[in-house]
Amino acid sequence: MEDYKCLAETIYKRKSTRVFSKKTVEILENDINLMEAFGIRALIDDIKVKVKVLGKNEVRNNRSDYCIAFYSEEKPLYLENIGFIGQQIDLILQSKGLGTCWWGMKKPKKDYKNIDNLGCIITMTAGYSKHDEIRTYPDGFDRKTAGEILIGDTETDSLIETVRIAPSAVNLQPWLIEKTDKKYNFYIKPPKKIMEKIISDMRFIDLGIAMAHLFVQAKADGYNVSFIFDGKNTKQGKYIGTICLE
Repeated sequence: MEDYKCLAETIYKRKSTRVFSKKTVEILENDINLMEAFGIRALIDDIKVKVKVLGKNEVRNNRSDYCIAFYSEEKPLYLENIGFIGQQIDLILQSKGLGTCWWGMKKPKKDYKNIDNLGCIITMTAGYSKHDEIRTYPDGFDRKTAGEILIGDTETDSLIETVRIAPSAVNLQPWLIEKTDKKYNFYIKPPKKIMEKIISDMRFIDLGIAMAHLFVQAKADGYNVSFIFDGKNTKQGKYIGTICLE
């Protein structure tokens, strides 16, 4: 895996790119297995996943010459798993000076909707940005306060802060987090707004993205990280999973 300290720093600078240049991206030119090349860790190991770089002509109306498509079998937590994997790739590419943007509604053309019997779940546009897409922290982040995403008597810390500033579809930030000792429990809020119901799948991908941020920061801080999925729902939200630190 890439230098986790570098990726953790990128969390505080990353910004979605909307306008891309035509500059060639060497690391995306070949038929590369990004998960192997970057040493990506999955949230759920036994879910089959494929990550493929598609060209502009293989995706309708793509904003860049490069599009990363995420394919998966549909098993419990497969959406969270894709978010977890994809956000690591997002941080790696942005740490290398590239721009990225999750595209929840953008899917490949017909011939690329399924690969190896796996359906395309979501895509991510990538390439060099035409503009400076770096944020400043904390003013550059329009996010909920820590108090709005914490459950119970949880006190905020640097790991929770990486969750707070994570990107999400339509900036809805659907996550809740609870800390007990060195365990961070993640929950998803029940959908209330119409938009939250329309993008239901994206909300679970967002939970995976948020978990990836905490995972990266924990690794940068020198922790050994493991995952468990044996928690219970609360009145505030549906239980997703727990990140455990040692």
